Amino acid sequence: MQPTFLPWLGYFALIDQADRFVFLDDVQFSKQSWQSRNRIKGPNGEVMLSLSVARKPSKPLIMEAKLAENGFEAKLMKSVQACLGKAPHYPLVAEILTEGFAQIPLGLSAVNRSIIAAIAKATGIETPMVLASESGMPGGEKSDRLLAFCETFGASSYLSPVGSYGYLSAQNPFAQSTVTLGFQNFAHPVYPQFFGPFQSHLAAIDALAHVGPEGFLPLVRSGIHPPHSIEDIARMSQ
Repeated sequence: MQPTFLPWLGYFALIDQADRFVFLDDVQFSKQSWQSRNRIKGPNGEVMLSLSVARKPSKPLIMEAKLAENGFEAKLMKSVQACLGKAPHYPLVAEILTEGFAQIPLGLSAVNRSIIAAIAKATGIETPMVLASESGMPGGEKSDRLLAFCETFGASSYLSPVGSYGYLSAQNPFAQSTVTLGFQNFAHPVYPQFFGPFQSHLAAIDALAHVGPEGFLPLVRSGIHPPHSIEDIARMSQ
């Protein structure tokens, strides 16, 4: 998975289910994507939290993307505090974000990975995480490269986010491989929130602030179900 900014609970479900999690940091950075922004819930609806990405280089890989050192993180922290400051575990969220933003001079990927790793450590997710850029794997077609990662790490199966179905159904090298392909089957759990009816698919810090480090992993695991096959996804897409 790409190292996204403040990912949702399903992202941590993928990490928890894996024996090894690979950050795809050597692929193209996409503006206005989850790589640099995410959302939490505020008193008037969704609040978008965005990293300030530097203009140069103009078309970087994720690992090359730089962040503007213009103090944007102070405004972002104020937004988080305004939305989650009264939640019982907000101090932990603030600590994780502060540590993450200390990586701003190192770029987008470093900030995102710091936050993801800190949430995992605080909540008991122990899956080893590695960087695609340090794996020695060459580029190539997305689907072929996924299989190559699995073979390099000796994996017997690959768990994919549902969003990858499009290109994996068009070109599925796993069909001729001993590595089985499954798609994440995650039912978003409900947890206490401020500001009206429950809203799903927010940044995971929303849940962490409310349920805390001890409640986070049980919450994530309550949404995990046996993976879908590619045929299952095809039927659901009809």
